[in-house]
Amino acid sequence: MEKDMGIIKVEISIAEAAKAIEEFRMNRLRALENFSTEIKEAVSDAFNRLLQTEMTLFLGSRENNKRNGYREREYGLKGVGAIQIRYPLDRKNDFESSIIPRGEVVDPRLKQDLAVLHLAGISTRVLSMISRRILGVEVSAGTVSSSLDLISEKAGLWLERPLTKKYWALFVDGTNFSVVRRGTTEREPSLVVVGLSDDNRRSILAIEPGYKENVDCWRATFDSLIKRGLDPLSVRIGVMDGLPGLENLFLQTFPKSVTARCWKHALGNALAKSPARLEVSFKALAHKVMYATSEDNARVAFKTLKEIMGTDAERAVMCLEKDLDSLLVHYRFDKSLWRSLRTTNGVERIHKEFKRRTKIMEGVGEKTLKCVVAFTALRLELGWQRMPVNAKHSSHLAEVKSNEIESTVNALLH
Repeated sequence: MEKDMGIIKVEISIAEAAKAIEEFRMNRLRALENFSTEIKEAVSDAFNRLLQTEMTLFLGSRENNKRNGYREREYGLKGVGAIQIRYPLDRKNDFESSIIPRGEVVDPRLKQDLAVLHLAGISTRVLSMISRRILGVEVSAGTVSSSLDLISEKAGLWLERPLTKKYWALFVDGTNFSVVRRGTTEREPSLVVVGLSDDNRRSILAIEPGYKENVDCWRATFDSLIKRGLDPLSVRIGVMDGLPGLENLFLQTFPKSVTARCWKHALGNALAKSPARLEVSFKALAHKVMYATSEDNARVAFKTLKEIMGTDAERAVMCLEKDLDSLLVHYRFDKSLWRSLRTTNGVERIHKEFKRRTKIMEGVGEKTLKCVVAFTALRLELGWQRMPVNAKHSSHLAEVKSNEIESTVNALLH
């Protein structure tokens, strides 16, 4: 049997095939190892022939230069593993191969895979340890770290992409990511904006460094969004926590909008002021307000909460009462959207996903932070774009979960 594969030709005789089949029958693992070795040797031979031919063509266009032996080294090729390369040398040291650039020890496609595995949550140290068994070539932790260079620029560009859709709802909140600087772990505050488009699909619009309690940072973030294409007149609602001054800033920036308080933040603040013995009952009564079937029923439920709690949880009741109008804003919109408009949970999802990806890493440096944040955000984005917030989750779940990592990688690399 003969198979022409471009520059590589494979020939297998019937006798050799029969012998190989018998080896597989007797000891499959050993036969696979032998078969892999033969493939690697064939690929190595093909590469070395190409390199020698490339050197011949190079010297043919040069005067007063000759071959000067070769340097043998290992090269990691995706789909094959470690192969032995004889890199040809010339006396003037001018030769630079376009097949395998000088100093390159790992196929760039493998480096992309390393970057993906690192972003998925595997530390550089662990990747270095398992690289020989998984990829067929041993790589250093530094190589794993440098592999992020392949996608760091595109990650940054994605976070600053032009906004071409119209967004009618914005969820704004601050979060913190952990970053390692000079051997110590510090909290990296970031301002996050999640938008809801006209087709009711969520999208991550911004993750920018800042300070959650600093209104000026939010002003800069909103200005940046508008410069990137966000239409301020299309925004009808902003869901946020109770940062002083943020609601006024939002209404000034988006003049056709209303502001809504996040129930998760508001209830958390109220429970912190409730006596411990009343926390369970207070939360149960607050949920009747939060999940009421209409705004009128919500106000009745709050009146009941206030009467039952009386003076025992007066501070907790007042904490909800002062923001009650903002907490009930979501009732002005379509009922299918109430669940999404009650909280800023989309921002919390970003933080949780980031922590899940970085919890087994020894540390996250600034470059890694930027890539992992973009990777995490884009992964959520792809899932959110497949499923409107008012869709029935069960009918879309399988589609959302399929090929999430692969889709994210392709979006960053291509």
